[in-house]
Amino acid sequence: MLEIKPLDLDDTASLRAYADVRIAAHPESSRERIIASLREPNPDFREVFRLVARRDGEGAGITSAGVLSGPNAQLAIGSITVHPRYRRQGIGTALLDALLPELRARGCETFESWGVARDSTGEHWAVARGFQVVASRVRQRLTISEAVLTTTGPDGYRVERWIGAAPEHLLSSVAATRQSIHDAPATASAAQLPEWTPEVVRAEEAVARAAGVEHRVVVAVEEATGRVVALTDVPLHPSDTTDTNWGSTMVSPAHRGRGISRVIQAHMLQWLRAERPELERIDTSTDAANFAMIRVNEQLGFTTARQTVVVSRSC
Repeated sequence: MLEIKPLDLDDTASLRAYADVRIAAHPESSRERIIASLREPNPDFREVFRLVARRDGEGAGITSAGVLSGPNAQLAIGSITVHPRYRRQGIGTALLDALLPELRARGCETFESWGVARDSTGEHWAVARGFQVVASRVRQRLTISEAVLTTTGPDGYRVERWIGAAPEHLLSSVAATRQSIHDAPATASAAQLPEWTPEVVRAEEAVARAAGVEHRVVVAVEEATGRVVALTDVPLHPSDTTDTNWGSTMVSPAHRGRGISRVIQAHMLQWLRAERPELERIDTSTDAANFAMIRVNEQLGFTTARQTVVVSRSC
């Protein structure tokens, strides 16, 4: 008999079933890291809702959906995973049917999954259940010890870095540089980019700080103006022991094509090597149409781990 219930973080059997499904689908996963990540707050979402499907007490499938805030308050992002032993038995559909009413009750209008392997059984399953493919992405991976670190950049710029809050004298140009992400390749995803102002930057910093995230930022400052013109960041969560994910990288339009992005990313990797030597790998996800950023990542030593799609449907 199939039983679907919300994940109870105080229930050992529920946690074990959830972790069993994750490990069966992703054997490289660590049970300890999975459980630790479930317990830590995620600053990306105002709420994370999870379901566990069990058959005869064994973990058969899971779903996790994070509800966004601000301009994306009506959007949830997540995934549905079925244990390989229980696939093709309707468990994924049962989880989706149980999840959607919960998302509607939380004010969501759209549910998206951002890491579905392209041309996979998962993509075909999603399309058959009302999802549409709204974007394509490239997931790249780097072994940090093997990174190609070219930290010498063009004249007229200096590199600065910090953990947590941006220095007050750079705050306005940090916001302006973050705003330049708006001219990234467009997709049909329901996700809306925030309008970056100094107040929004400070609010995002506060949310990350409250969640225990070590937010590392490297920027390029134009010497002539003293303004930030390029920025890259890596948010390190408490459960990021050997693996982590890159945050974002952006360069103001007037300063593109000069190799600045590669320089600040190389500085970030050098910093991580020096101060977080336990980190072994870092992943980054880039829109498939952003050829320039994919090429920069390759120059740093990233290799393509897989091609993915974003699928979206109404709740």
